[in-house]
Amino acid sequence: MRAAVLGAAVALVVADVLRHQPRWRRPVVHLDLWSSRHRRAVVVVLLLATGALVPVVPAVLLLAWWTRRRLRRQRSLRAHANDVRRALPEVVDLLALATTAGLTLPVAHPLVARFAPPPIGAALAAADQATQAGRARSDALLDHLAPLGDRARALADVLVDHLRYGVPLLPALERTSLELRLDRRRAAELEARRVPVRLLAPLVTCVLPAFALLTVVPLLAASLDALPT
Repeated sequence: MRAAVLGAAVALVVADVLRHQPRWRRPVVHLDLWSSRHRRAVVVVLLLATGALVPVVPAVLLLAWWTRRRLRRQRSLRAHANDVRRALPEVVDLLALATTAGLTLPVAHPLVARFAPPPIGAALAAADQATQAGRARSDALLDHLAPLGDRARALADVLVDHLRYGVPLLPALERTSLELRLDRRRAAELEARRVPVRLLAPLVTCVLPAFALLTVVPLLAASLDALPT
């Protein structure tokens, strides 16, 4: 009987101690984070975030579409300019070859247009068709070559001066060919200088992480394994 009373008294004392123990010693109570109250709070936060982003999403999409379209247009214009730069020296050489062979420009024009690389070949063919339709050859060459850029405009000026004023064609073609080849060489050197800059992104995002993963990580793992426990 005394033992039962003593045990009950000890139990009461322990319960009172546990009830009045400091807060930092109390057992941690795990709350149910996905109770109905917490679910409602999460839904409200998501709705507020979505409502804040709704006016921004169309503007972001529009800006992304405009940027992509502008970049695509710039890339297309750059590729077109490079095609013109590469094709012009060959066209000038074909004209010089035809002139050296004794052909006049009205005879050499359709022949060169047939074998000239694009887009200069297409412009020369269109100018020849306009000439056959009754337009002056000088005006047709100027109209179809000038939109291709300053270099093509320089070639058109040489041809127009020969047709209108009788300027000797072969010396002007040789001078134009030299200038165009120097310009193409400078453009190729400039592109070669840009190669290291273009390789910087793959180097930083692919090569260096792979190097670190294959060399540094195994060394660190081996060093950690060698440390005394």
